[in-house]
Formats: sequence, structure tokens, C-alpha cells
Amino acid sequence: MNYTELNYKVLFPVITAFLETTLNHLLYREAMLKPARLRLAGKILSIKLKEIETPLVLIFSEKQVDVLSQWSEPADCSMKTTIPALLKLRDRQCLSTLINSGEIVIEGDMQVIQQWSALLDMLEWDLAHYLSPYLGDIVAEGVSQVMKKGIKFASNTIAKKKTYFIESLTEEWRMTPSALEVAHFSEEVDVVANEMAQMEKRLAALEEKHDT
Repeated sequence: MNYTELNYKVLFPVITAFLETTLNHLLYREAMLKPARLRLAGKILSIKLKEIETPLVLIFSEKQVDVLSQWSEPADCSMKTTIPALLKLRDRQCLSTLINSGEIVIEGDMQVIQQWSALLDMLEWDLAHYLSPYLGDIVAEGVSQVMKKGIKFASNTIAKKKTYFIESLTEEWRMTPSALEVAHFSEEVDVVANEMAQMEKRLAALEEKHDT
């Protein structure tokens, strides 16, 4: 196991714990969201993101949502997508467009995704709204702006690293010889080897003649 893999295994449980705490705070504190939450109770949603190797499994109940990285039972619905597409689910009007464009691939109960998107759409996404009771309106707004800039910076960094990786991989692929080029090179090597063998025979014959 290399250093990167070790870091990933150590940090991923921290990420899932943070997501679980955040989702429970957002989804299970507002009384107005209760009807939408109850429609998801007992459902299991598996999310496989292209940017992350390990899938996220969301297990909904009446009082909370658990976020796990490992789950042996089959999920009611499985979704394959990217982080940018996942964030667009906050607007349930985008769901059909995301599916039709292939940005989201769904297997299983389609209603789970529809209900999940509807629940996200009902949320108040202004961070200051949740912080103001604890910090006051002015401080909460300042923290909210800092968090938004941090998230934007992280998203841009991930996007740049992904682009760099793709470009590097493409360049290496271009430099890799094709099967036809390898076969031609092998033939050329055989020709040179045969010519060297003939020259060695001629030299040996000349040396024998000279000695005689």
C-alpha cells in the first residue's frame, strides 16, 4: 500500500462522517421537510462518483440518514455520476436533463432518486441561514462567503488536476507505438541480425583464408 492509498483509507471515513453530520443537520432539523423525509424512510441509495473510488451508501430512516462506505445488502437504487452533476440535483427540474445527457446513470428504483432530488430542492441552501442562530447574522454571512469560496477553489483544483491527468495520459498514449509499428521494428531487427550473421561468416572465411 503506497502513501496515497493509505491517506485515502484514513481520510475517507472522516469524509463520510462529515457528510453524515451535514446531511442530518440539513435534512432532519426542519419540521417542514418531514413528509419528504418519510417518503425515503427505509430506502438505501448507493452513489458512485467518478472522482472517488469508493461508493457512498445512504441509508434513510425516519430520524436520520447514515452514510457508509461499505454495505453488503443490495441498494434500492444505484446512481453513477460526477460531483458537479450530483450538486445539480438540488434543482429537481434538472433531473430529467441529467439522465438524458448521461451525466447520471440510474439502476433500480427511480422513485428514490426523484424523492431524494425533491428533498434537496426543498432545502434552504444558504449556509448563513443555519449559522445565524449561533453566530449572529453578520458573522454567519462572513463564514458563509468564506465557505463558498473554499468550495469553489476545491472544485476548480480538482477539475484542473483531472484535466492535467487526462492530457498526460493522452500524450503518453500517443507516444506508445502501435502493434504495426512494433511488428515492423521487429522485422527490421531480424534483417539487421541476419546481415550481421552473414558478415561474421564472411569475416571468418577471410580469416581462415588469410591463415592458410
